[in-house]
Amino acid sequence: MGHLYTDIIVKGSKAQEEMRDVLIDTGATYIVLPGEILDKVGAWGPMREMEIELGNSQKVTTKAYGVVIKVKDVEAPSISITFQGAKTVIGVETLESAGLRLDLTTGKLEFTRPKGLAYFY
Repeated sequence: MGHLYTDIIVKGSKAQEEMRDVLIDTGATYIVLPGEILDKVGAWGPMREMEIELGNSQKVTTKAYGVVIKVKDVEAPSISITFQGAKTVIGVETLESAGLRLDLTTGKLEFTRPKGLAYFY
């Protein structure tokens, strides 16, 4: 099927940054953003530093931040992580927060619920 990309806007307390052709990685949990973008938009945090394991089994120390992501005209809160040498990807938690999923048969993002923030309990 190949690689799938989408455009996003990252928002923080100071600014917003438009990013084009960001890779959607269904194997990733969080959105990964460069530290420079997080600083520029005024991301909230860092909330904490933690060690994660990448898909290639490499362990890296990351910092977690809070941001707002706009994708497909929907804004949603998201946890973003950053680490040295990180490549920007959108993970499944970010998509789910926006009410989106990747249809692997069409290669397109589709809505899983009406647009907007949802809270289920």
